[in-house]
Amino acid sequence: MEVQVEYLDGVPVIRVEGQVDMGNYVDVHEIILAQTQQGHVNIVLNFRKLDFMDSAALGMLLRSLDKTKQKGGLLVLVTNPFVDRILSVTGLTNLFELFSSEEEAVRSFSRAA
Repeated sequence: MEVQVEYLDGVPVIRVEGQVDMGNYVDVHEIILAQTQQGHVNIVLNFRKLDFMDSAALGMLLRSLDKTKQKGGLLVLVTNPFVDRILSVTGLTNLFELFSSEEEAVRSFSRAA
């Protein structure tokens, strides 16, 4: 798994590539928590290059969404067909805002303000 953080218009975009599973999901969660502790309430999680996620990763997504909502913000996802299918099969698509690009995801925060 590779993770990078970049800021677009002041919004943290966390890019995750490869696989997120019970062996490494904590790393992603800690990055999200660090961003919220630094005052970033809105976060984009880019899973465009993700090719595997297990139930531990799904649990991490739910906890991360809850944490951002507690801070008055939101966690949105940039997805690919694999991620879309996992979220659909597990019934989680209605909990997350899903986007096909980082730019679209970042713009969604200014529309919501």
